[in-house]
Amino acid sequence: MHPGNGRCIPMDQAAEIEVIRSTVSRFFIVYDVKVSSEAVTLCITPDQKTLENNFEQLRKALNSSGYISILDYSKGEYTISIVRKPVHGKRRVWINILLLGATICTTIVAGAILWAAYNNSSDFFTSENMIWGTIFFALPLMTMLGVHELSHYYVSKRNGVAASLPYFIPIPPLGYPPLGTFGAFISMHDPMPSRKALVEIGAAGPLAGLLVAIPVAIIGLTLNATGTPHPGLPPGGQLGVSVPFFYELMALFIPQPPDVFMHPMAFAAWVGFFVTAINLLPAGQLDGGHIARGLLGKNARYLSFATVVVLILLGMFFYLGWLIFAFLIVLLGLTHPAPLNDVTKLDSKRIVVGVVTFMVLVGSFVFVPLYQIPIENTFEIDVQGANETSVAGGSVALFALVINNTGSVNITIRMDVSNVPDGWNALLYEANNSSSGGTDSLDLDVIYQGNATIIIEVRTGASSEPGRTVLLLETISKAEGVADITQNTQFTINIV
Repeated sequence: MHPGNGRCIPMDQAAEIEVIRSTVSRFFIVYDVKVSSEAVTLCITPDQKTLENNFEQLRKALNSSGYISILDYSKGEYTISIVRKPVHGKRRVWINILLLGATICTTIVAGAILWAAYNNSSDFFTSENMIWGTIFFALPLMTMLGVHELSHYYVSKRNGVAASLPYFIPIPPLGYPPLGTFGAFISMHDPMPSRKALVEIGAAGPLAGLLVAIPVAIIGLTLNATGTPHPGLPPGGQLGVSVPFFYELMALFIPQPPDVFMHPMAFAAWVGFFVTAINLLPAGQLDGGHIARGLLGKNARYLSFATVVVLILLGMFFYLGWLIFAFLIVLLGLTHPAPLNDVTKLDSKRIVVGVVTFMVLVGSFVFVPLYQIPIENTFEIDVQGANETSVAGGSVALFALVINNTGSVNITIRMDVSNVPDGWNALLYEANNSSSGGTDSLDLDVIYQGNATIIIEVRTGASSEPGRTVLLLETISKAEGVADITQNTQFTINIV
């Protein structure tokens, strides 16, 4: 008969319970044992100074024997519950290797596509594009992801938590910009031992990945600043990226040209920062969720709910992609499992680590990661000199103006002169192409950030009476995918 519960226990189970009690008694004073179908619970009297260290030693000792130890404090009583470890299937390392190989291939193809676009090449799959795409995109991106996950793996092992090797997630490099991967993850085979371990394991990946992303970003921004393969490329309708604070900070020391076509290595670093920000969201089972659970304990669930609400709002008003991330967080679980030791508080060192990771989240996060640059069909008319002149009847009046393309696309301009009196003739032509003139109208293309100088030649009638005549120049700008823009300009001719 066992004194803890007053029921009969088979001899083999009683012996197992006695072994567990004996092991726990090596570290704590045990004054009661309770047995249920789920666990063996021992009531202990701990020394507060050695509680954390003794429990960690006990956890490791029982873990090697196939048991999980759970420390709890409730209603003024400390208890340790012992349960059997679940049986895991055999680890198949070949799956990790297969996924790694597939992800290397997809990121190389994505890099080739990015390099071809950057180098203005119409053929993606050339040996040159593959080589430079690997060097400037696939290699730095895979390095950042690999260092991130291997840091989780190393710190997990250091904390006595069994973990798998990284599982990389390949995706077809479709759409633009192609990524070739959805990142990577490791699988934890043991529960988190303590709040300290939660912070350490959760922070290890993002901080290590950041240490790689920073030099990659510096190199990428330097390449951005020293080479612009597409000067004057019309950005309208293209995909743009919003850069995080870390990028803005580095750009203070490496000034960037405006409207630059992003170098693949700079984009790889941007992906690294973006992945860091996603992982550090303080919700569910993300790295940020681990850290939040370690810092805030059970109260972390409120921050997890708030994070999902914020993502939903951002998805509704800023960037639809955040709705997908909110859905995934809810799907994987909003609440984080408690660590085995949820009693011992964090020390100042881990609190500092938690605060630093929050700062990394702020420095890496952007509200609208990707956006389409709007098609702006705009132009300005700059009249050269006066738009009013005096001439004798039968003479020629000349006006000059410059059409400036101030939009984000190449535009087509149509110009028509109206209010031309009978017997008068108005001709429009480009200043450097007099053969382009036509009676009362002119069509011309003005490239992005370009301009064209227009001459208006008005021949007045020989029998014109003295007086004032106002001509109207109607200018219509056309661009694909956007409404026409019309602007009217007046020119005055005084007959003397």
